[in-house]
Amino acid sequence: MKMTFYGAAGEVTGSCTLIESGESKILVDCGFFQGSQAAYDKNAKPFPFNPAEIDVVVLTHAHIDHIGRVPKLVKEGFAGRIFSTHPTRLIAKMMWQDTADIMRQEAHRHHKDLIYGRRHVTAAFNLMHGVNYDTRVKITDDAHAVFREAGHVFGSAFVEMDVAGEKVVFSGDLGNDNAPILRDTDSIHEGEVLVMESTYGDREHEDSKFRMERLKEAALDRIKNRGTLLIPAFSLERTQEILYELNSLVENHELPRVPIFLDSPLAIRMLPVYKQFTELYDRDAKELRQAGDDFFRFPGLEVTKKPQESDEIKGVRPPKIIIAGSGMMHGGRIMKHLGDYLDDPNTTVLIIGYQAGGTTGRALSEGAKKVTIDHEEIEARAKLEIIGAYSAHADRNKLLRWARSGPRPRMVILNHGDDAARESLAAELRKDGIEVVIPQKDETVEI
Repeated sequence: MKMTFYGAAGEVTGSCTLIESGESKILVDCGFFQGSQAAYDKNAKPFPFNPAEIDVVVLTHAHIDHIGRVPKLVKEGFAGRIFSTHPTRLIAKMMWQDTADIMRQEAHRHHKDLIYGRRHVTAAFNLMHGVNYDTRVKITDDAHAVFREAGHVFGSAFVEMDVAGEKVVFSGDLGNDNAPILRDTDSIHEGEVLVMESTYGDREHEDSKFRMERLKEAALDRIKNRGTLLIPAFSLERTQEILYELNSLVENHELPRVPIFLDSPLAIRMLPVYKQFTELYDRDAKELRQAGDDFFRFPGLEVTKKPQESDEIKGVRPPKIIIAGSGMMHGGRIMKHLGDYLDDPNTTVLIIGYQAGGTTGRALSEGAKKVTIDHEEIEARAKLEIIGAYSAHADRNKLLRWARSGPRPRMVILNHGDDAARESLAAELRKDGIEVVIPQKDETVEI
């Protein structure tokens, strides 16, 4: 067997790993590169393999850096089956549709070729097969897969695969500890080779028990000073987690009632999927649901679906809280709000997720005094708060714990991480006497 890493090798986007064993060709994830104009150009390039020769695609979860290029794969000839969990199947279609619409606007504005359109999204969705967790599924004549709970986002999984007798585990992205709504990350059941992410392989998150307290403090600070709290949030998971915790703070009277705007059409469209699969909630969320608490609706929350409703937020006097995508501040409705509020010292921008290089979020988190938004230079006078405990990714300790949770692997391959993070995590794993491989982009590893 051999594996070739066509993305997320030395960076944290563009996951795309090709497995070749005998007659089988299996692609694990096929995501967009993100963060810069160069990323768009990489996404537009033809694949370095023939999509028509791929037998099957396995998707670990619905983040766009893991699924974004699947419709392009179909456009260029792929006609096999696509496997994922049931929630991922439904969420992926929404993510693809949103991405296709954004790309159509960008292509028109900047005179670029369209990477794919809505008809390719429909074609890709028609190839998808949803499967249950913890169920052995035949994906090719000589390969089986089992999807296990990854605890990263709703519907996320790590995948244990048996390919012609070789047992390989693909982590996808592993979740942080004690994330609201989500079940805990499962242990590895079987696997001799681990292909695992390393996004935070060189750092530890702050204790998750302080997460909601810091959110409350940031909100109370702006409410007291009659200011605005901006929360850039990923449409999938982070937005739902923030709503879950704001629901608790509001209903327990720890926050006074103020306007809280959910200004993310994609996140709004995802809420019914969460309500469809309540059996996948963790214990606390299940208990709230059974008690009749819809934690996605609470006093003060206003859902703004239409652009006009979004525009009207500016006319609402502070204090107010605005939750909007995108989480890395690289597009979406958050950019309009940054244009309106970033130069106001009475605004707080709350960063709650990973910020890829080249994004406005990364620039602000690194202390930029000015950023460019819609061709206009905006001074960053707003207060900046970063809560690492909201990260959807496992930190160094969690990654090591997961790698050691099952049978001792003979090899670990680290992808989906910057080189510094991969090297740091590799050094710890090698202390266990495990062979660790750090592939570069387009590199093939023989198993």
